[in-house]
Amino acid sequence: MKRFPELRKLSDDHHQGLVLARHARVAGDAPSAVRVWQEVEEKFRLELNPHFIVEEKYLAPPLEALGEKELVKRFYSDHRELRAFINDTKNRTIAALNAFGDLLEAHIRFEERELFEVAQARLPAATLKAVEKAAANTAV
Repeated sequence: MKRFPELRKLSDDHHQGLVLARHARVAGDAPSAVRVWQEVEEKFRLELNPHFIVEEKYLAPPLEALGEKELVKRFYSDHRELRAFINDTKNRTIAALNAFGDLLEAHIRFEERELFEVAQARLPAATLKAVEKAAANTAV
């Protein structure tokens, strides 16, 4: 999957997201789960959520305008579910952590294999440049 330069920063962010997903998926005991939940919360606040915001503002609306409604529906659904894990501070179990990791990995694979491929094929150069500029201003 050759990535357009305009989407390279978002794609690079995904690598860090996959590392985090792996940590969440393999946490197996209570002490490691506490430590990984702290890592997930911090990285979500500093890295994942700003990344989501760029995608939601600069990628999803133009794709939806082009008729990619099902793709965008899945995209938003995943983002909502991932945020729900973070917002549910009372459910910091190993099972919830593993489920977060599973969903984060699946979401990143979906974006890389489907959403970004469609974006590259269908979005105009000016839209992709706007994505690139917005992504360059995120903390990751």
